[in-house]
Amino acid sequence: MVFKIRLEAYTTAYEVNTPYAVYEAGNLQNFDYSANMPVVTFGMPEYYHEGAILTKAEGNTAKVIFTWVIKDETKNPFTTMNTWDTILTKVSAGEFYPFPKFPDLDNGSPTWTGTNIQKCHDATTNPDNNCTQTTAEHNGDPLPYPNGSKYTSRRLFTNSAGSTTYASYDTLTADGQMVALSEYFEKKGISGAERQRFILFNEGDDKYIFSQEGLITRMSFQKAGTDPVTWNATVEFQVGYVVDSGE
Repeated sequence: MVFKIRLEAYTTAYEVNTPYAVYEAGNLQNFDYSANMPVVTFGMPEYYHEGAILTKAEGNTAKVIFTWVIKDETKNPFTTMNTWDTILTKVSAGEFYPFPKFPDLDNGSPTWTGTNIQKCHDATTNPDNNCTQTTAEHNGDPLPYPNGSKYTSRRLFTNSAGSTTYASYDTLTADGQMVALSEYFEKKGISGAERQRFILFNEGDDKYIFSQEGLITRMSFQKAGTDPVTWNATVEFQVGYVVDSGE
């Protein structure tokens, strides 16, 4: 049996929407699921331990911690990569883009001010408020977007002095997967509607062994000098119903 982890990212509850990003993690190293069922214990004076009073007053919580090795792949582990405008309706440009505003590649058209990330933009038309552009329309656009197995970072520029061109990564490579994972699955705060689903399944019969909604609370990527072409990745996932400011 071959077990895989599937991470799915949504902007609404997964039952009523399709994910904007799906990543399948192979090379599973460790899986740890723990459920916490807190009980208040009060030991009775002059009684043995069997006489303790147990009170179940708090609710239960559950957490998943899993580790895997990120390596170069021949098949893209990102089975879904949508454009960033899918999740940007509640994120301001100043928060999303860490660097100054971007000029149009077409200098004859108005400068894109970046004051409202909801105003999607391409090099030939004025900004619009609907974010309805296709991937093709994003060519020449500062808004990061995926193209096949290529993922364009929202924070990393190409390695040249004064560059304002976001770097593109191949998600068939270990480095490309690490960059895309660290950006796609980071939730900014309560103002964003992002939520995630964690699935453990048997690739042989595609049966789900575990499937829960919640949020990733920690991501860790480690690279060893003895194996510089892979990443040792760890994700902590808190199970529960995600509440945002739009609730």
